[in-house]
Amino acid sequence: MPSILYSTTCYIKDDFYRLRIYVDDTNDCFGSDSKEDNQFENDSFEFAPTNIPIDYVKPSFTRLNFQLLNEKKTNNNIPETITLNHLLNVQQTTPLSRKSNKNLTQRVQTASLERSTDRNTNSINTPILEQPGDITQITLNSNNSEPGDITQITLNSNNSEVLFTQRQFSFRSFFSSLSNSNCEFTSLFKTLVKIKYVDASNSIQWKIKSLELELDAEDVAYELYSNLNLCLSKLKQRPHRLLAFVNPLSGKGRAQSVYLKRVLPIFQEANITVDTIYTERANHAQDYVINEIIDDYDGLICVGGDGMFAELCHGLLLRTARDEKINIDNPQVDIIRPNRRIGIIPAGSTDAVVFGTTGSNDPITSALQIIVGESLLIDITTVHNENGFVRFMATMLAYGFFGDIIHQSDNWRCLGPLRYDLAGFCQFLRHTSYHSELTITLSTTDQLEICDPQEMKSTKNENEPPSIVSDCQQLINNNNSKLSEMNPMNKLMTPNLAFCRRNCDRCAEQNKIDTLKNNVPLQLKLDGRYTTINCLNMPCRCAKSKYGMSPFVHLGDGTFDLILVKRSWRTSFLRFLWQVANDGRSIEDLPNVEKYRVREVLIRPIVKDGKQAGNWACDGELINGNEIRIRAHRQALNLFASGIQLKEKQINLNTRNETKNCFHCLRFKKGKIAQESNS
Repeated sequence: MPSILYSTTCYIKDDFYRLRIYVDDTNDCFGSDSKEDNQFENDSFEFAPTNIPIDYVKPSFTRLNFQLLNEKKTNNNIPETITLNHLLNVQQTTPLSRKSNKNLTQRVQTASLERSTDRNTNSINTPILEQPGDITQITLNSNNSEPGDITQITLNSNNSEVLFTQRQFSFRSFFSSLSNSNCEFTSLFKTLVKIKYVDASNSIQWKIKSLELELDAEDVAYELYSNLNLCLSKLKQRPHRLLAFVNPLSGKGRAQSVYLKRVLPIFQEANITVDTIYTERANHAQDYVINEIIDDYDGLICVGGDGMFAELCHGLLLRTARDEKINIDNPQVDIIRPNRRIGIIPAGSTDAVVFGTTGSNDPITSALQIIVGESLLIDITTVHNENGFVRFMATMLAYGFFGDIIHQSDNWRCLGPLRYDLAGFCQFLRHTSYHSELTITLSTTDQLEICDPQEMKSTKNENEPPSIVSDCQQLINNNNSKLSEMNPMNKLMTPNLAFCRRNCDRCAEQNKIDTLKNNVPLQLKLDGRYTTINCLNMPCRCAKSKYGMSPFVHLGDGTFDLILVKRSWRTSFLRFLWQVANDGRSIEDLPNVEKYRVREVLIRPIVKDGKQAGNWACDGELINGNEIRIRAHRQALNLFASGIQLKEKQINLNTRNETKNCFHCLRFKKGKIAQESNS
């Protein structure tokens, strides 16, 4: 049974409602504002205290409930339940100050609801006050005689004019005030409370909606206004002051317009103070975060693309490492999570980070998730070469094909975004592969699925030093192993396929990870020629890739996906590119693709006979190194994001193998290929 903190009655669009503020800690309140089957007593005279006891307000479980009392069909636009965390602000409508003006008469125009405008005008002249200098007459002009359809209000007074905020006039409120001879006319317009809230019924795209509540008296309206604001003051997870970095050149120059016209007004409406810095050069935001004082801010906001996010990410992580005296050049050191969150307002060309953390690149949705204080912990990987630390990776590191695209497109910056398409076409015609050696450290949670560590420990000689190549690799290299579903290689190359979403079970398995932390890590050594080697920390969804290259990568489990595309015919590589663009869910079914879930990998290119090595690219930026080590750090960064909140009906995993295929001649099973190679 929910605990009711406050209860009153109000009118919403001429419908009579009972409004309750209640606490229900039996269900999870983090879902969307959907209808709940909460049981309330059907007593219209419920008693509730006029002032809500602040100690009883539980921000995560406090809701607003609207119950229709009159016998009328429910208005579909009125939500039944609004969570307190989704309430943006509360306003009480009050009249403006009186102004002396002998020749002007204030007219408040309101729209007619559903009546025709071709009826005769009715005029009602009613004396209100008898004191000299105050309002002496009200003229109500309407196009029909039905109550509630007033289109014009004229207020005449002696040497005075009263300005009112524009609102829909109601005969009910008007005649209610006439019943009390001691009331003033201005009290008619003090009974309106307007609330704005977040509509999260569409989990991918949030919207702002508002409700106007008409109450019977001014003191009741003020009471509701005070209690709602009291509840909002308990939301400690919300930011109060933010520092925003805007890249005016991002997204073909639209970032500044998106920020000023669409995002900043929402922050101001939510009473959030935002200090804005417009970046003037590369790494401007990174240098500012590292060197300047940011202790007064609850979070940092970047308005732009993935490059702007990378600057804030590097600035915050490097500042934390400096303050904690961490040697970032040591590839085995664990980085520490900063105590401030980063929010992203998408205004770039790809926006892969926002797509991976919210499901869309809508700036309004991202701004609302920042306002309500959503929190999402994501993994960050460190990239080291033979000389030390290179940079952090948030989305993708590539060697080979995609690195060559970034390298070649840097010479064609004058062409704008078109340079990436042209560079990709040129690299596809080149179709170069690179000889590389990889040392892979497997995911901790996947070790039990491949082989039992206790079994391996019992069969291994205690005096034998730890080997880089584990016993699992011996099982894989065993030519006599059965190529069936029981083969550990099949389990390794096909990890559990499940989308990472809000409250993901895999990302929350901290206890399981801690128990396996002291185990000897399982490692593999691979050697071969690869067209491209990709490490993905996010799905890398964008407008040109519906699901991304790695749709099933998890954001906070301490691992990343390693995708290897072996040397093959040009048509096979074209099939890989087509699969990435259209449906990356079945990318591991391709015969020239291997996919691993790892927590660390060492990539060492082998250059012989004067051949040129491939290019490295990390989050769209070129890097250098004879060998690169990538290591995942679990939940090392906190974002203002909700995570992808897809429902089961929105994801149909059964269609994974039923996608349209325009390359029927290249559709082979890996088992068949492996059998042919071993025969």
